[in-house]
Amino acid sequence: MKILVDVMSGDNAPLEIVKGAVLAAQEYKDHEIVIVGDENVISDVVVKNELDLGNITIKHAVSVINMEDRPLCVVREKKDSS
Repeated sequence: MKILVDVMSGDNAPLEIVKGAVLAAQEYKDHEIVIVGDENVISDVVVKNELDLGNITIKHAVSVINMEDRPLCVVREKKDSS
């Protein structure tokens, strides 16, 4: 099973969400985990916190959907978002 995780939104993002994805990857080794977000930000967090992504793949997303974004605008304007 492939599991995609948006790491750019949520409390203490992206650090805490990346850490959660690392724990999930260790627990569920038979599944493919893909973290989605700004690849540069994710890479910086991984290096700074000495995280081992192991078999986790990073999928770059140019933009982030915010709580204030209207759904129709998201569909039309943020097609490459996390």
